[in-house]
Amino acid sequence: MSFPLCGHIPRLTYYRHVVRREQFFQYESIQTEWLVFAVEDGSFYYEIEHRSATASFGDLVFCPPGVAFRRVVISPVTLFVLRMNWADDLGNELDPQRLDGLPVGKVSLRDTDKLTDDYAAMKRHNFLDERWSMIRRNHHLHHIWLQICEQTEQLPSAEPPRSSDPLIEKATQLIREQAFERFSLQMIAGSLGVSRMQLCHKFQTELGTTPIKYATALRLEKAKKLLVETNLTLDQISECCGYQNGFYLSRVFKNNCGTTPKMYRLEHRL
Repeated sequence: MSFPLCGHIPRLTYYRHVVRREQFFQYESIQTEWLVFAVEDGSFYYEIEHRSATASFGDLVFCPPGVAFRRVVISPVTLFVLRMNWADDLGNELDPQRLDGLPVGKVSLRDTDKLTDDYAAMKRHNFLDERWSMIRRNHHLHHIWLQICEQTEQLPSAEPPRSSDPLIEKATQLIREQAFERFSLQMIAGSLGVSRMQLCHKFQTELGTTPIKYATALRLEKAKKLLVETNLTLDQISECCGYQNGFYLSRVFKNNCGTTPKMYRLEHRL
């Protein structure tokens, strides 16, 4: 049976908070439950099936059961290790072999302020007994999951849609999902059944900007957060944001923000 994303409710079965780990105990593992690495600080590189990327603050990496999860620390990483199964919105347990539409690989949350609050609350429950700790951590996991659902527009948003055109709504969703990877606008257009030129024209008409400028804005928003909230190098931040290297990111950043990444970091850190 297929459910929309918001019809899947995670149920936490294991929790661990790992602090400033310089290397993982295992390079590769295969779990019997869904596994999530939620990064609080630092970064690591991972491979899941054909997917590979770098994960840092604001990223949650989802790995389904029975699939090899390979990972290597890039900079000392602090993260939450979460294992879970899934239920529907009525509380009925879902067959792990028949779960459609769940994310595999990296999900990047844009509202890192809310995420930081949930992470802080999850750590505060360390001093409760195990049963109540899991209950309370489940609450915060559900809150994080709702943010993911809202961000991918599987739940109604409080903000009015920017376009009434279903094609443009789908295009913006695909760009948000792929903005931090090296995606192809040609492939996105092809998946929507239009040419790249048609997509760009409709995008400009509906939203007053181009798909590339929209993706660039998403990337620079994440780059700003990583500059202020982490100690990642510019090359590491560029990898997290979908750029080839730190030099290219620096050029895009200065052209669009009027300052260099280095100066932005110095000016905005407390």
